[in-house]
Amino acid sequence: MNGNWTGPYLTVAAKLTEAYDDVAAAGGTTALTLYANDFGPDHCGDGQAELTPAQFSRRYVPARVAHGLGYVFLSYYPTQCGNREPSPAELARALRQLHSIYPGASLGFGEVGLPNPVTKASLSRARQIMQWAYSLNPGLPYYAGGYFWWYAAEDALRPGVLLRTALRSAFRSEAAALG
Repeated sequence: MNGNWTGPYLTVAAKLTEAYDDVAAAGGTTALTLYANDFGPDHCGDGQAELTPAQFSRRYVPARVAHGLGYVFLSYYPTQCGNREPSPAELARALRQLHSIYPGASLGFGEVGLPNPVTKASLSRARQIMQWAYSLNPGLPYYAGGYFWWYAAEDALRPGVLLRTALRSAFRSEAAALG
């Protein structure tokens, strides 16, 4: 929601609130995904001009929405953020900050990966990102894991694709890390 490609923040906030109200009224589980641009140097993405997840949340998410959300996920692409892979301690700090805003939500990653489908040239980096992300455990009781590999259909889910075995391995790593 806080990414520059989503539109003006006031417009995005209005749409977010309307979508939340519709899903909550129907009895559905609500989730919000925020662009994690504060792990990399100078707020990767569009830099300081683009709000971090906490900044956007404090300014544009109404308290009733923040307190009612079931899940809050982060979207993070290390290659777009100086190749930074936050440690479990760094992730825990970021999630604690968000949990103070979203106290009833489970938190985790909504999407990770590369900004484009994997190629033979990017395969090694893709495997590294997948292994890093899926084996993270910040040790917080409200951590949901949750990884959604953005190009999974192209990269990992069909026979013979480049990340098929890496995704299976990543799921085993996730199960071991989260117990």
